Amino acid sequence: MNIKTFHAESFDRILLDPPCSALGLRPKLLVQTKAKELIKHANFQKLFISQAIILLKIGGTMTYSTCTFNACENEDMIRYILDEYPCMKLVPIDYSVGGCGLPGRGLNDTERGMVRRFDPSGEEDTMGFFVGKFVKAKHAP
Repeated sequence: MNIKTFHAESFDRILLDPPCSALGLRPKLLVQTKAKELIKHANFQKLFISQAIILLKIGGTMTYSTCTFNACENEDMIRYILDEYPCMKLVPIDYSVGGCGLPGRGLNDTERGMVRRFDPSGEEDTMGFFVGKFVKAKHAP
């Protein structure tokens, strides 16, 4: 399969930072995002995820990142990748900064500890963003 001049499994590393709700950006003086819009972002991100997984080589690394603290675009997306793409394995991020993933969003405690969540109200005083890291273990379905 060819994806606009890129061949399947042609990338060793992919940093996937898909369009998101940007709820973590500062300053955010007025937020008028509706739930329906947040769902649209998540559905759009799934398209980016599917293409990135096709392009990633076996043994390659995909880092998924957003600039939002919206769990639908973060923890829920990690769960989606794990459920829909058994070829992808969630791996720990070797940094002690940031917090673990939110409970109650489909990730077990081990998985929650493998992702990094940054909340603008946290002690790091940073914008809100999220990072998860995967390794492709076998060919995509």
